[in-house]
Amino acid sequence: MIAAADRQRRICYRLLLTWLWLTLLVLGIEAIAGWITQSLLLLAEAIHTFIDAFSTVLSLIAVASPHRPLGREVWGHGRAEVAGTLGVVTFLGFTGLSLIFAALQQTANAFAGQSVPFPVSIDRSMVYLTVVVIALSLIFAVYVYYRSRYLGSLALTFHTQHVLGDAWLSGTAIAGMIAIWQQQYWVDPCLAFLLTLFAIRSLWRVLHEQLPTLLRPMAIAPEAIAHVANQVEGVTRCVRIRSRGLVGRQVWIELHLAIHPEFLGVAHIVGERVDAALRLQYGPLRTQIWVEEAQPDPSAYLDYPDHQWSEPENFPES
Repeated sequence: MIAAADRQRRICYRLLLTWLWLTLLVLGIEAIAGWITQSLLLLAEAIHTFIDAFSTVLSLIAVASPHRPLGREVWGHGRAEVAGTLGVVTFLGFTGLSLIFAALQQTANAFAGQSVPFPVSIDRSMVYLTVVVIALSLIFAVYVYYRSRYLGSLALTFHTQHVLGDAWLSGTAIAGMIAIWQQQYWVDPCLAFLLTLFAIRSLWRVLHEQLPTLLRPMAIAPEAIAHVANQVEGVTRCVRIRSRGLVGRQVWIELHLAIHPEFLGVAHIVGERVDAALRLQYGPLRTQIWVEEAQPDPSAYLDYPDHQWSEPENFPES
């Protein structure tokens, strides 16, 4: 069971790492193309891709640690996660506001009657390049979504749902680039303004849905789980208990059982009985159980020093 979980975790990690490099490639192409063509629309799409990269990093953090069982990618916020999140939010906030102000400025220049209010210039090759890289990214997202259905990773599932749910933003950006290529330059600031607003919404969804996967909330008190497990014959004690989820819907439980030596031969049956008892008590759940032999308590033994025993002085004669 543990070997299979480790193998699935490695698969999730490789998929997310490949996805991160692909997303960074798309981000670099969009940012450079937007800077060269002076397209606010491409820069807004680059912000959206940057949010996808941030979502990928959060998912990688969730599955990277070998101490986080698959499907329960929970551990806790550290200083690095908090500082990184604040840095990303600050950068995206500054960049998004700058794009919004630039789009409003270009729109105001158009109404003021300036000769060249929209300095954007996009040709056919730029459209083709953007379509190819975005299409590759979305195809890989569909592939990962298909794999995530069998891997059982919450972080991978949340990330694929986020990317595919916002795929229409990339489609809108491509349609806008085609319109700009057809000399409809007013589309650039208008769509850039809209995409920036939706990118802010997308960032909020990432923070709302994926940051909780890095937390370690407790679904059931460890004492209650230990009480149920200790009632199963053969279990001497239950330690290192962790739980997450919502009781009545789905709960993930991880625990270590100390088994009496006489029951080691049927340890798998004891584990199944513990799982059944927990299901009967708390409803749907997934358990990850480690079994070890119960060690005798050293305090139960008396350590007598070696010395010469002598016969008592008033020992009665037989």
